[in-house]
Amino acid sequence: MKKLAIIFTIAGLAAVSACKKTLDEQPQSQVSQDAYWTTEADAINAVNNCYRRLGDVDNRIFLSCATDDSYSWSDWPSDVRLVGNGSASISTGMFSNFWNNLYKMIASCNDVLDNIDRDKALSDSLNRRLKAETRFIRAYAYQQLTGLFGDVILRTTTPPIKDFNASRTPRAEVAAFVAAELDSAAKYLPVTYDANNIGRATRGAALGLKARVMLYEGKYAEAAAAAKEVMDLHTYVIDNDYVSLFNGTNKNSLEILLSARFVKTTLPNAMATWVGGPSIGGWSQVVPVQSLVDAYECTDGKTIDKSQLYDPAHPYDNRDPRLKLTVVVPGVVVNGITIDVTNTKGLDALSKNNASLTGFYYKKYVPADIQGNWDSNSYNDLVLLRYAEVLLTYAEAKIEQNQIDASVYDAINQVRQRPGVMMKALTAVDYPNQTSLRDAVRRERRVEFPMEDNRLFDIRRWKIAETVLTGPVYGILNNYDQSRQDYNKHVLVEQRSFNAGRDYLWPVPQSETSINPNSLPNNSGW
Repeated sequence: MKKLAIIFTIAGLAAVSACKKTLDEQPQSQVSQDAYWTTEADAINAVNNCYRRLGDVDNRIFLSCATDDSYSWSDWPSDVRLVGNGSASISTGMFSNFWNNLYKMIASCNDVLDNIDRDKALSDSLNRRLKAETRFIRAYAYQQLTGLFGDVILRTTTPPIKDFNASRTPRAEVAAFVAAELDSAAKYLPVTYDANNIGRATRGAALGLKARVMLYEGKYAEAAAAAKEVMDLHTYVIDNDYVSLFNGTNKNSLEILLSARFVKTTLPNAMATWVGGPSIGGWSQVVPVQSLVDAYECTDGKTIDKSQLYDPAHPYDNRDPRLKLTVVVPGVVVNGITIDVTNTKGLDALSKNNASLTGFYYKKYVPADIQGNWDSNSYNDLVLLRYAEVLLTYAEAKIEQNQIDASVYDAINQVRQRPGVMMKALTAVDYPNQTSLRDAVRRERRVEFPMEDNRLFDIRRWKIAETVLTGPVYGILNNYDQSRQDYNKHVLVEQRSFNAGRDYLWPVPQSETSINPNSLPNNSGW
């Protein structure tokens, strides 16, 4: 594990070219290449360097605020607020931050694949495995790029300087490349690792990522088949403790297929600052909105508009337990501290310094162990792919093909009936057809994956973003603070708009188009 957490500094990491395009950043100079790639440690360290950009917490944890789940009040370190409310421009930092980080990841991977065969100290088996890990990481970067930007520039080698400018490749071609890469990588990746290598890409991670890519591309037969391959490995399980997957106490859970890993002191992060509220020293920069709270069913398995268990006077009672495992509603305990925004004199109340503007906080991703400065107070991991996603991908892909059988209900119910959650099982009686099951699995994805970036891709591929990201965004019902003008009303957070002709894809950032005219024309509307 420690091998993955340390940021390895390879000699000559600076780019050799005066051209500053992120896409073509060359990780090593020719001089260092001649001296490098001579030992087994050289190759392992170079591959470890590819992993490090998975942990882009200062950008990735904010993605949820570009959906109908969350809100961010600040434009630093991420200006995601502009993306979420529809006021972004081609120069918005969120776009260039993701583009740059993902292409730096790709550049590191290409450097490894261009050079690793020069390292004669490697056994054939280790050479194949390290290549497979690297191809997996590059595939992950391209999955993210196509989901966010559509057509992107496909680089599989480090180009010579004369070939820096490149045109974009159609999204479908990139997705096909990614699927083929993941199939190839899966052949050489182990199902599990020894204790010293936990956290590296596995066969299950490669197949799980392929299932995601195929689902997002609408290739449902391929998505279901890849997900089933993961299921048939009989390696992964739904964990008994949902909260522990995200608070740093269960880093090696058999539910986690891939995570960006952090280590106390050696490689910490600012997770507690971005997610936590004032009572735990946070700045409340990623907070839930009322729409997410309303998405959780009542314990009878019915939505709040249909359940007789729902009581508007006590709106958080008799609800899916994942609500209080994910969202801090009044009275929820986080790390031994009771957080109650209805206490108008408390640190977490509306209008207090660094308090949530929605009246809700996240419990999910608040680390159990918080210490250190604001930018290094956490070391919980960023979960990127879970077995719960594999199961719900399998179910959705089968539903979309109208191949509904017992395995579909079982996959969904494994997620719904996690110990500690135990929601009412879905049955063919209550959900007898494709339409009803489609609604059920989409709702299940929403309440299972807040802050795991799935929601952004889901509302795009389902073409519902123009509905859910338009209009007022509300927070908690203020029925306790008479000093505010919104007393007895839901807190109004902001007005959002969504241009369906533009906002389903992010633009190629201005920083790229200004130096690479071949990346134009940009996405529609930008």
